[in-house]
Amino acid sequence: MDNQSQIFQKFRCLKCERRLNKPLELRCNHFICRDCLETVLRNHRTDAQCPACSRPLGDYQIENYTYLSPIHYISRLLSTFTDVNECHTCKEFTTVKPCSECSKDQCHSCSAKHEETHLQIEEQPNENLELSNEELEILEPIKSYLSKKEFEDFIQTARNHVDRAILKQDKTIVYIPRNGSTVSVEKTPIWSDPEIYDWSKHERFSESDIINSKPERVRQLLRLDFNPRPYQIRMARPGLAGKNSIVCLQTGSGKTFIAAIVAKFLHIRSLQNVITPSSSSTSRFKAVFLVPIKALVAQQCAAFRQAFIDQPDSILKPIDNQVGERFKNLYQQFDIFFFTVQKFANFLEGKHADLTKFDLVIIDECHHCYDNHPINSMMRQYHRLKLSGYTVPQIIALTASVGTNKKNAFDHLVHVCANLDCLEICAIGKGVEEDELRNSTNTPLSDTILSVPKEISDPIVKALKDDVMKAIASRLGYDISMMDNQKLETFLAVEHDNACKKNDRDAIIGCDYLKKFHRFLIYYDDLPLVECIQWLIEGLKESTAGNPTQFDKFCRIKSDEFLKFVTIQISNSIEVKAKLKKLVEMIIYLHTGNCRGLVLVRTKFHAVSLETFLNKHSDLKKRQIFAGHLTGQGSAEELSLPGNQQSKVLDEFRKGTKQLLVATDVAQEGLDVAECSYVIRYEFVSNEIGTVQSRGRARASQSKCFLITEALSLNYQRETDNRLKEEDMKQAITEWREKGIQEFRTLVQKEQTDLLKNLSTNGPQPTALGASQPNKETAKTIHCRFCDTFLCRGSSLRLQGTTIVCLDPAFEKLVNPPKSAGEKVVCPNRTCHRELGAVILLSRNAPGYALQISSLKFFIGNEMLPRLFKKWSQYQGYMQPL
Repeated sequence: MDNQSQIFQKFRCLKCERRLNKPLELRCNHFICRDCLETVLRNHRTDAQCPACSRPLGDYQIENYTYLSPIHYISRLLSTFTDVNECHTCKEFTTVKPCSECSKDQCHSCSAKHEETHLQIEEQPNENLELSNEELEILEPIKSYLSKKEFEDFIQTARNHVDRAILKQDKTIVYIPRNGSTVSVEKTPIWSDPEIYDWSKHERFSESDIINSKPERVRQLLRLDFNPRPYQIRMARPGLAGKNSIVCLQTGSGKTFIAAIVAKFLHIRSLQNVITPSSSSTSRFKAVFLVPIKALVAQQCAAFRQAFIDQPDSILKPIDNQVGERFKNLYQQFDIFFFTVQKFANFLEGKHADLTKFDLVIIDECHHCYDNHPINSMMRQYHRLKLSGYTVPQIIALTASVGTNKKNAFDHLVHVCANLDCLEICAIGKGVEEDELRNSTNTPLSDTILSVPKEISDPIVKALKDDVMKAIASRLGYDISMMDNQKLETFLAVEHDNACKKNDRDAIIGCDYLKKFHRFLIYYDDLPLVECIQWLIEGLKESTAGNPTQFDKFCRIKSDEFLKFVTIQISNSIEVKAKLKKLVEMIIYLHTGNCRGLVLVRTKFHAVSLETFLNKHSDLKKRQIFAGHLTGQGSAEELSLPGNQQSKVLDEFRKGTKQLLVATDVAQEGLDVAECSYVIRYEFVSNEIGTVQSRGRARASQSKCFLITEALSLNYQRETDNRLKEEDMKQAITEWREKGIQEFRTLVQKEQTDLLKNLSTNGPQPTALGASQPNKETAKTIHCRFCDTFLCRGSSLRLQGTTIVCLDPAFEKLVNPPKSAGEKVVCPNRTCHRELGAVILLSRNAPGYALQISSLKFFIGNEMLPRLFKKWSQYQGYMQPL
């Protein structure tokens, strides 16, 4: 960026990205237009943040901000560069001049081209959708963002409004239909806030009125924005009656709307004072909707807006980045909250939320409710509260398939029902209900396994295993020659942990190299060599220490030899793998017209690499098939996508800008992806639930599903087992029906008796985030896992929301970390120099150091060997909240 551009950026608003207009200065020293700041404050209230650095504004009253003085350097820049603004065409922030025709700012490069558009519009006949020149000019910017079909739909909608154009006069509104006649009606405010609906005057009704009414009548009673399907009304029956229930329906059948019907019914009843909410601090109904992944929070909240059409913004609240301390205020302001399960569990553990203060808990993807999953941890707390005599919320649990958890499917169904405290199951019966569901949703015509022969030999694999990995392993005394992928991965993980505990530097270095080479082989088995080798080069850079040991130098030499060998092989044009050829072949075969295709893969790296490969493939480019990739939310360095990027990718996929989506399991479980004509799982097999859910992504008519995998591979065997387990799950539902309601309840209650006995015996399990006082598990000292360098004391750890940070002047002096947010903190030992975490900004921009537990080891009490943890929830030490 040249100096002039840098100067121009100083007076560009961080919100609207145009020239600052009536600029105000925020506490973080960033500048924003007054109108933009007012919009931020109005939309976000006390959650308002700076658009640039995301720092909370602190002051939420627009009146408390003052304009910049004339001598302020920003004011002087604005008065000096009066012709600088954003170009309307190319969006560059540079010198501009207004167009003589439309007054829109245009830069020198775009000015001539923009003037041509005016000439074209003047010469264009009024045949294009019967639009006038003025209408075409208005619609010109919109057309570039819409597909042809969307543009035509927009025109039709606009015409419907134009036909009833509103002209404000003193006492009337005049409607002007196209036939030229005018109709005068009583004037009402046009831009005023919608009138608050008075539920006290709404018709009174009971659950039987909902259950026994037709869909149109249910829509009227509950004031919904959709007509519920008949089976959805039946599935809501237990929930309407206040009973806990599991709704087990295939993907795409509208389980969320069933939960919304129950929530809306209970919400209306509380507003009409028919029922008294269980929460003692407010008279309003309170509910929480729990989802497994962050991407689903906004999606499920948007779905509920179709049920809560009256003042949804004052009822529904997605909880994303809000910290726990603010939730008590949010609880008073809103009625239904949308959380990830983990965040809600953190709020409960941190005493920011209270389970007894909710009337309804809706659990999406409830099949996870067993063992140590956050859903089951929350339900254990629920059972303890119930056992102690507290009032607990009603439970509505949603799933496409309950699963088996490697057990008898019916026994697992009983176990999950006991964990969820649900004695009722809502599932589609055979016959009429089955036909009704089939007519309402599309299911794939087939789900085929395409097996590809395993490649017999590969010179790159042979060179890496024989010349590099065996040489490094031999130096460490390891024999890895007979280990398959799974055994080698487990072996290296165990040996790496042991080496960290014993501070065996050579073993740590060697295991780290071997783990990276092993991961490369796994990637290379499925993906193009160029992408995989680039990943390996980047990975090896991370292992580079400033002052390497002799063994480290040996490992580097072997690595460099291998990379040189690969370079030669690439120059000789390595043949594309059979699996990749089969993938391209199937996409070309299946992709017709304006259809959508979904490719599901194992890892984020698979998604990014395959997107690159497919977009470069000449046969797909000829057919104008363009791919995008979708991964879970997180940092870009981990190949994750922020929430706004996820939305952009899904939007491009729906519009057809990208007709092919390569995605991880984030698209398999719950995320609302456009209707797909085909789904291909590329060497991706999870469990029996994943098999069912991936099929649910193929929602277009006449859709098909495929699995591409090597013949007789582990994935091939897993998929075969999954299909057998799927039949077991169906049989479990059949067995549930055959046993009858009373016998099934008896079995669940017996399972619950054992569960409650175990809970009362063992008591609540302490957790790191719930720890409120010092205990014997607090670490005396914390060291670098890789070189044993002392870093800080356990008492230096603090809780910032749910983030663990180190606040210790001695740590800063030792490590000398950077001060800018997001920068990496590395081990001070030059022979190690491994990443320890990152800088975050605390209050008043003070730096804090968020440490990653996978880089640390903890010396606790008088134990001679350190303890290693995979995640912070496993560490039981006391951490003082900030």
